[in-house]
Amino acid sequence: MEKHKFGSGNDAFRALLVSLGLALFATQSAAQDLRGPILAAASNFGQHFDAALLAAAIKLPVHDLRDAVYWDEVEQRGTFRFDRPETTFPDLLAKAGITMSLTLNNGHPDYDGGVTPYTLTGVAAYAHAAAETVRRFPAITAVEVGNEQNAQNFVTGPVKAADLDQRAVYYMALLTATHTAVKAANPNIRILGAGVHSIPLHYLARLYSLGAGAQMDALAMHPYTTPADQLQRQLALMRAIPGAATMPIDVTEFGTPDAPRAAAHLMRNYCQMALSGVTRTVWYPLNPRGDGFTPLIDAQGQTTGAGRAFQTAQSELEGRPVTNAAPDPFTYGCLFDKTRLLIWGAPRALTLNRSDLHAETATGVPATAPLALSEDAPLLILGTAPITLGKDVILGQQTIVADSFDQFTFPGTDARPGPFTAYSLRGGQPVAMETRPGQERPGMPWMPYLGVPHDGFARLMADELLPAEDLPIGQTYTAHSAERVTVEARFAPSDHSADGIRVQIAHNNESLFDKVTKTGIDFQSDPLTLAPGDRLSFLVSANGSVTGDLTHYRITLRQAAP
Repeated sequence: MEKHKFGSGNDAFRALLVSLGLALFATQSAAQDLRGPILAAASNFGQHFDAALLAAAIKLPVHDLRDAVYWDEVEQRGTFRFDRPETTFPDLLAKAGITMSLTLNNGHPDYDGGVTPYTLTGVAAYAHAAAETVRRFPAITAVEVGNEQNAQNFVTGPVKAADLDQRAVYYMALLTATHTAVKAANPNIRILGAGVHSIPLHYLARLYSLGAGAQMDALAMHPYTTPADQLQRQLALMRAIPGAATMPIDVTEFGTPDAPRAAAHLMRNYCQMALSGVTRTVWYPLNPRGDGFTPLIDAQGQTTGAGRAFQTAQSELEGRPVTNAAPDPFTYGCLFDKTRLLIWGAPRALTLNRSDLHAETATGVPATAPLALSEDAPLLILGTAPITLGKDVILGQQTIVADSFDQFTFPGTDARPGPFTAYSLRGGQPVAMETRPGQERPGMPWMPYLGVPHDGFARLMADELLPAEDLPIGQTYTAHSAERVTVEARFAPSDHSADGIRVQIAHNNESLFDKVTKTGIDFQSDPLTLAPGDRLSFLVSANGSVTGDLTHYRITLRQAAP
């Protein structure tokens, strides 16, 4: 079968985004019945059954789990035996009223030498094992075929050795066979396909071109590399892939190793997933796994901050109709069931203007006065009647004029282009950046990003950029009216930068800042008066070597006093 390449010069992919992306940004939310996703947790009872942990999960409560019954532990020469706690735990889940999705990813030593199945015999045996397990356990409501097969950690043998295009062919064999076998065993079982790490549009487009859409009931993904506030933009691009426009999405892993911010991370992502049409989302992990990710239940069996946020989202938000409540580009909000407002964003005062309203933190405890918005810590405002932002919940004056993170867009695909124009310089001449799908070649981001035509190295994302040796990365803000602003800009290369980066900031052709830095810069201007058409430009160049020059950045313009 023909391999489809979605690289830097691919006109077909760019045309796809242009033709479908604009319409999808405007219509996707309206076309779906948006609700708070079903909440689940990633457990590991298939590796080690712990009765105390199951009791703690029931107490939390968790109603849905993602786990595995390992193939090589239940099949011996074609005979299936489920006879150990690690292979019979789904029976206990059923008794507790807990459902689960079965992740099937491992090989079996009797087939294909134990590596990821790739022969007709191995693939058929893999699918047969899924069907046998589904028949055995009524608690299983979904089967997730594979796990992060676009990455390197969960594939072995010829599948791991293959490039991504060929790996998609191997994966399609597993998906198709499993869909056929499991649906024959129980047609009500949902088949979760792709199971990708991040949001790699190149790999996903390849799967869909091979017919994946007809072989799955939902697309599974783990968007670890996408900031919550960028999720809607990236999933809108994914929806532009033919066949993906209305496909349900299961986020079968999300989480963070940042324990102090884990509760806020859960709530912010939950809101953005709800607005993106995600139907089920799985926090990783239920309990400590030794990888540093924040669990819902700690090693002592106690509920963590993330667990309390899980409880709050489950009791107050899950399953409720949701609308986008963001009043401006710098504030994020979800209004669930018209009476529950989850909101965060650029700092400013927040006032409750109705006696029945009260505010809680992400962990469900009362928020202390005075109330204010935060970029990191969302507030959940609860009422007994519909909430109107601006009347019942009043925000202080918004002082931000433009922000490179909050208003990051993909050229040609967003119905509301942002105020910053992204470009590079080739031979001193500006070159417009273009939307790239992600993971189209080794070493590139596993999510959509902006690249330079005919170059496979330089890139720009909402929070990071990387110049090439002869291709600096620039962004320009153009004033559309008379404005008086201050500029805040941060550029911080990684600790591995060999010789730093050069940062140049200019107002029209007048330099405001020009410096080489290895440790990062925080620039703040004096008030600037901008006339219509005035430009503020921000250019980052390699200082010779590009080694380690991946740079975190953010540019914010604020209103200045007259």
